[in-house]
Amino acid sequence: MPVIELGTYIKASKEICFDLSRSIDLHTLSTSRTKEQAVAGRTSGLIEFNETVTWRAIHFGVWQKLTSKITAYDRPFHFRDEQLKGAFTFIKHDHFFSDTADGTLMKDVFHFQSPVGVLGRFADAVFMKKYLTRFLKERNQLIKEFAETGRGIAMLEATKNLNFKEQAGVFSFTDEGFVLQEKQISTYHQWATIETIIAYKEDRLTTDEIVLSLVAGRGTQIYITESYPGWDRFLENLQKQFPSIAGNWEINIIQPSFATNLTLLYDRQQRPPEQVVASLNRE
Repeated sequence: MPVIELGTYIKASKEICFDLSRSIDLHTLSTSRTKEQAVAGRTSGLIEFNETVTWRAIHFGVWQKLTSKITAYDRPFHFRDEQLKGAFTFIKHDHFFSDTADGTLMKDVFHFQSPVGVLGRFADAVFMKKYLTRFLKERNQLIKEFAETGRGIAMLEATKNLNFKEQAGVFSFTDEGFVLQEKQISTYHQWATIETIIAYKEDRLTTDEIVLSLVAGRGTQIYITESYPGWDRFLENLQKQFPSIAGNWEINIIQPSFATNLTLLYDRQQRPPEQVVASLNRE
């Protein structure tokens, strides 16, 4: 039976790595190339012990379904998902997490077997192992990217039971912050973690678009554009949280047309604009 073993070093705690590895939403994002979607069972959030998820995806040009179940679970050290239904004869994927000097070693042990006897064994040996290895590496790279930045923590925070007081477009607001829904990922950001707010324009050929860049803890950058549904309500909430922001900043940034007009709206350390931009460029 073929087996794939991978080790990924991540500069984050094993708790964060463990939870990101069982995130339905992050898995969906990492498999966008195969258009993978959770269509039954647990379809969002963090999958738990004994829960199932059914995935629908395109592999080798054919739409396929695969149902797997979490059959072992010891947070934050290990969990296992196994195929219940699908194209393979057998899939057992063990996820292990252990401490390193500066983070976590995430180890995958992936056992599988294709159907159709000798032909299946030939397929496993010739190309299936290579295909699945690339698939797992792409997934692991995204887990690493999210875990090593504030994006992973913000995504996990959004899975908690938050007390929303208002919803507008892609934004949901609490007293302490907001959830931003982008593509398959929801992220939660607390107002108190915002260190810097910069506004500028991007040239969209026939028009300009205003962009806000919010820099939060650990250097996390949150990009919000005026095309996002709920933009006006977001600006109203932003103004309440940061009253030092000039009320007419949007008017000032509009002209001249097709110019970037980079503008510092807020900086917790009250640094001059040139110093803020220089620090962001270094990051």
